[in-house]
Amino acid sequence: MPESASPPTRRVIEVMELLTRGDRALTASEIASALSLARATVTAVLTELTDAGWVRRDRDRRFGPGPALAALSVADPEIPAATVSAELRAMAVAAQCGVTLSRIADGRLTVVAKEYARGARIVPGLAVGQSIPLSYPAGAAVMPWRGDAERRAWSAAVTGPARRGAPALLRFVTTHGCAIFGPDSADAGLVEVLAELLGAVGGEVVQPELRARVLRQLARLTARPYRDADLADERPLPVSYLSAPVLTGAGAPYEVQIGPLRSTVGRGERERYVDTIRAGAESLSVALARRG
Repeated sequence: MPESASPPTRRVIEVMELLTRGDRALTASEIASALSLARATVTAVLTELTDAGWVRRDRDRRFGPGPALAALSVADPEIPAATVSAELRAMAVAAQCGVTLSRIADGRLTVVAKEYARGARIVPGLAVGQSIPLSYPAGAAVMPWRGDAERRAWSAAVTGPARRGAPALLRFVTTHGCAIFGPDSADAGLVEVLAELLGAVGGEVVQPELRARVLRQLARLTARPYRDADLADERPLPVSYLSAPVLTGAGAPYEVQIGPLRSTVGRGERERYVDTIRAGAESLSVALARRG
């Protein structure tokens, strides 16, 4: 790289590039080590960036991209970025976990916005702007508002009991306003350990193929849809994530998701998660209806 005309500016750029490339927040010492910079220099840069909102510091003194930076990244120009970010942040605080808003269109799921609760565990996943082919059960929350052909395409690749359960999943969404997923009881502990591991190593899982395999395995382990009996069960049950439709005049173009990824959740807490995601989805629906 040619010599920088402004070394202080170059250091700020390097810090921001490092924080936005990774999947987890970093301490000042980790940043200094990764960039071969003095700890005092990094601390000074982080202080200015935090004050400006470009960087956010959590309660463990780790740093990640801040709200001012997120506001510049509009993965979907049709959404009011600042309003959506505020709504997602409120959901994240209420649920104490990550929240994701995705557009479901043309057979693909595209992440358009994400927020995390301060200090909550961060499990790496799709970044804002990333897109993957839609496959059952992802997108279940919007399917009751889609046409027959799209629903058939959505479940076409599923075989066996999962495919037979698709109509029940859609009825659950229609009845309760959301979908709830969890691992089988035998896998609940493994899911929590895997989530903790991913949250700990984050961006240090540098091999893209390995990271993709781990995330696919986690997705498979956490994709058992809840039924009415699960919701009413008094026993603690595992909860992977919940999703709900964001409705507009054109149907349900978006799905919002919260991801507790917990192995034991009591009935009262499960109901709180349901209330949180339904209220958040309704608020987002109102915000998007007012856009423009």
